[in-house]
Amino acid sequence: MTRITFFTKPDCTLCDSALFVIEKVRRSSPFELERVDISAPGQEKWFDAYKHDIPVVHLDGKEIFRHHVDEHKLRDRLKNAPGATGPHPTD
Repeated sequence: MTRITFFTKPDCTLCDSALFVIEKVRRSSPFELERVDISAPGQEKWFDAYKHDIPVVHLDGKEIFRHHVDEHKLRDRLKNAPGATGPHPTD
């Protein structure tokens, strides 16, 4: 299954907006969602990489968004992802 990794940290309003879009898309195009709090212990690598750029979104390990998630582009990326399984009914 396709995996989205969402890099975030507490009190990030841009992250809240991006996650809203991701969850909306997820209702009709299922995928695994991993949330990574870059401020958590053990996440220093991601904190150093993204401390000024969150939210950041990876699709199957490759960065696809920074700062903002575009719903239509996310749907297109998911549709064309190697792990895509086709259309799914809405929950």
